[in-house]
Amino acid sequence: MDIPEAIQKVAEVIANGLYKYAAALAAVGLVSMAIIQTVKDMLPTRRWFQDWRVRTWLRDQAAKAPPIPGGPPISQIAEDDLVTLATSGDRAALFDLPIEQVSGLMNAASQIVLDFPLDHRDLLLCLAAQARAGDLELLLTQGPSAAGPRATLGDQERVRFVDARNRVTHQVQRSLDGLQISVGFRWKWIIQMLSIVVSAALVWIGLAVFAGDRVGSNFHYFLLYLLAGLLGGFLAPVARDLVAALQQLRK
Repeated sequence: MDIPEAIQKVAEVIANGLYKYAAALAAVGLVSMAIIQTVKDMLPTRRWFQDWRVRTWLRDQAAKAPPIPGGPPISQIAEDDLVTLATSGDRAALFDLPIEQVSGLMNAASQIVLDFPLDHRDLLLCLAAQARAGDLELLLTQGPSAAGPRATLGDQERVRFVDARNRVTHQVQRSLDGLQISVGFRWKWIIQMLSIVVSAALVWIGLAVFAGDRVGSNFHYFLLYLLAGLLGGFLAPVARDLVAALQQLRK
């Protein structure tokens, strides 16, 4: 056998072996994602996670709020106010949505907060925790209230108020963008880790059932579980995206 034929033979052996392993791992990834998706559909896991993350974020924001007259904000009041403004108090309806829609509703609620800051003091201070204390104090002392008349401002005062409101508005929007990115990243990371764990468990079950006594405490099989779990876990989101794309084409 000459050199080109030998190289071709090696390539064929590698390709055939890789095809079998790739097909097996793709099947493991598909099954693991199907299991995870079934659990997600049966249990409101995303709602629980997003509810917890937003509550934690508001509590952290309340701790970072600048000191202004009236005392620090209360995160629980801010949370209840947020849910009321976003979905008329329906917490489940809010946090059961994808994080992009949750952030969009929170952004819409923040516009009401900025329009009437006196009526939503705790939520304003939580959403704009990184804003300057002078800007927040100006909004709370000169801002309008839905329950009372608007303050009469001179030209210079009006310019200062508008500039402060614009700075606070940008800070609120960036804070909500950061929350959306953080929650979305952590949720995807959790799903990725679950995919790896479920894929490794499926490989272990398959080897335990069909490989028999050859599977035990052998270190080589441990490496196989780990490698198969990693590859299957990384292939699981690909399988999920393919299924989602097929569903969109069917619609």
